[in-house]
Amino acid sequence: MVGARSKALALSLFLAACSGNAAGSAQGAADNTTKAVYNDDVGGVTQNFDDSLKTQVTRSEVGIMSDQMHQLGDYKGLTFVSSDPNKNEYTYRADFSKGSGNVVVRLDSDGHFAAYRFLVPK
Repeated sequence: MVGARSKALALSLFLAACSGNAAGSAQGAADNTTKAVYNDDVGGVTQNFDDSLKTQVTRSEVGIMSDQMHQLGDYKGLTFVSSDPNKNEYTYRADFSKGSGNVVVRLDSDGHFAAYRFLVPK
């Protein structure tokens, strides 16, 4: 009985560590992508995207998003807000010197971004 509890505890700790690693690697990739958007660097933006998402990105869309970010001031970084494990989706607060917005990313099964959104505050 004790062995079964130990195995269950070990499994739950392993799963928690795996989900923490996914959130951490997603945050690092989301931060790099957000920096690339801020710098209007299309190649940097699409670096972590899956093949399907890469084909949807246009230079003008990146430029518009970059302009929106610049209106909020200097980019300071991301802070974890929440996750939805069922969707493999993570939300972060993007902090700027004059405000903040939300970055939402969804990962595909290979760990690439299947979605990236920057939500401008209203």
